[in-house]
Amino acid sequence: MKNEYKRSTGLTQKNVQEHNLTTILRGIYETGVCSRVEIANKVGLDQATVTRAVQKLVEKEIVFESILSKKTRQRGRRSIGLQLSANRYRLVVVRLQRLSFKVALLDLTGNILEETEHPIDALQKPPHIFDLIVQAIEKVMTDCSEAVLGMGLTLPGPFLEQSERILLMTESPDWENFDLVHRLRKHFSNIPLYSKHDAKAAALSVWKTQGITEDSEVMLYLSAGQGIGAGLVINGEVFRGSQGTAGEIGHTSIKQDGPQCYCGNYGCLEIYCSRLTLFRNLKANSRHSLPYPLNIDDVVQAYQMGDKEVVKEVDQMANYLAQGLVNVINLVNPDMIVLGDEYSRFGEPFLETISEKVKECLLKKVFENLRFQLVQEKDDLVLSGSFHHVLQSVLFKTHNPELYN
Repeated sequence: MKNEYKRSTGLTQKNVQEHNLTTILRGIYETGVCSRVEIANKVGLDQATVTRAVQKLVEKEIVFESILSKKTRQRGRRSIGLQLSANRYRLVVVRLQRLSFKVALLDLTGNILEETEHPIDALQKPPHIFDLIVQAIEKVMTDCSEAVLGMGLTLPGPFLEQSERILLMTESPDWENFDLVHRLRKHFSNIPLYSKHDAKAAALSVWKTQGITEDSEVMLYLSAGQGIGAGLVINGEVFRGSQGTAGEIGHTSIKQDGPQCYCGNYGCLEIYCSRLTLFRNLKANSRHSLPYPLNIDDVVQAYQMGDKEVVKEVDQMANYLAQGLVNVINLVNPDMIVLGDEYSRFGEPFLETISEKVKECLLKKVFENLRFQLVQEKDDLVLSGSFHHVLQSVLFKTHNPELYN
């Protein structure tokens, strides 16, 4: 039967072996820690095939073996646990934002081994920022003695994932004329580079930590901070749209007669409730207790301490976000909304303000189907999502000479 399958599909023995390796790796990645028996049952391969494949993965130091703790009433020897190894390989991920960029080095288990953040001056042009990013990456690479399997780059939107070009970065002009992804790929030509929209990367990470647990079928991740974006996850898959720009909630209009946005639309949500706008409003309101220059840590603390003027300005951001969410909810009918990025730090009172405003504007049955949550993961979700994107692209891709030769 197997030989007939190979003949009918044109698969060689090497093809089948590589397919088995990637299938087993995916199973280990999705499970976290599991025994050979568990992984055989999960992926539908016999134990002998799993044992041979796992041996190769252990020799390559992609998979690590450990002793599992005994389950209740378990007899005999403890099982050997399989998990991705943190020893031999590394991934580098870069997050570009309007006011800063981050570079992080991670092992295959997702542990951040090194992370740096670099401010971006408003007057700096893309070519100069590109040089700073390259320098930061090279610094991380110089300090790393392990093999780097891949690199991830996340960008604010609108971002064309298909052609890997920034269409617009609000209040940061010139990026649409600078081919950042391809320049970075050319500079680091020996390392595969994978780009992704920042909100979609974060949505992937949130789905793994919260969406699966909550059994969500349609999860909307709202990224609110320096920019406003969203990622839609439908049955475990991040929805991209035809060009990769799906989720640009920040460029949906909440006021038809509002000011014109850089994107050409009028009254865009991002104009009214980004962190840049919040800071401008706070600067214009001298009755609060905040020191200057403003920073998000002080604003969050003042909000939580009940500074009336700060609470008023932050709650206005929540009301605007609710308006934008109502439009999206009526369009895609999610069952779960997760708030992330900087605004999630305002906590449950901020989320409750959004929820109550949304409730006023939705049909009762539609609202009752919704669950609102803050992100549970405390690390940078965009970096985490970029890590998962790169890891999946590297490990689950057959014909990877670094892994399978």
